[in-house]
Amino acid sequence: MAQVSPRYEQPIATPLRIAFLSDTVVHVFNEDSAVAKLGFSTDTVRRPGKSTTVALLASMVAPGAGQIYNGSYWKAPIIWGVGYYFISVYNQQNKLYKQYRTAYLATVDSTSPAGDPNVMQLRDFYHKQRDTFGWYLAIEYIINLLDAYVDASLYNFEVSPNLQPTAEMRASLRIPL
Repeated sequence: MAQVSPRYEQPIATPLRIAFLSDTVVHVFNEDSAVAKLGFSTDTVRRPGKSTTVALLASMVAPGAGQIYNGSYWKAPIIWGVGYYFISVYNQQNKLYKQYRTAYLATVDSTSPAGDPNVMQLRDFYHKQRDTFGWYLAIEYIINLLDAYVDASLYNFEVSPNLQPTAEMRASLRIPL
C-alpha cells in the first residue's frame, strides 16, 4: 500500500464562531469567512467621525460645548460646576484683597510709612489666594479644551469586545555580544 501525504489545510484564524445546526452537527467558522458573515451579525458599528476643530472651537467659546458636541453630555455639568466654583472663590478673594488694600493704604501716612503689618499680611494673603484661583481657572479651561480635542479625536476609536488571542505568534531573540 502506497503512502499518501496529508493534504495541506490552512489553519483557522481566531476568533472562531461555533454554530449548532438543527441536525446536531457542529460547524466552526472563521470570523472573516463569507459563511460567518452571512450567519452572524457583528457587534461593532462604525460611527461617523467628529471634527476636532469644531469641538475645540466650541469649547473655546463656551466651556463644555465641545463635550456636548462629542456626545459626552455628563462632562459639561462638571466643567460648569468646577468653573463656577473657581470664579466665585476668585471674586470673593479679589473683594477681600481690595478691602484690605484700601485698609492698608489708610494706615499708611507720613508718620508711619510702613503701615499696619497685620493688615499688610492679610492683604498679601488674599492677593496670593486670588492669583492661585485665577491659575486654577486657567488650568481648568485648558483641560476643558484638551478633553474636547482628545474626545473628538478618539470618537471613532473602536473598542471591540473580542479579546481572544490571535493565531499569530511573534517572538524575537536578542543575544548581547
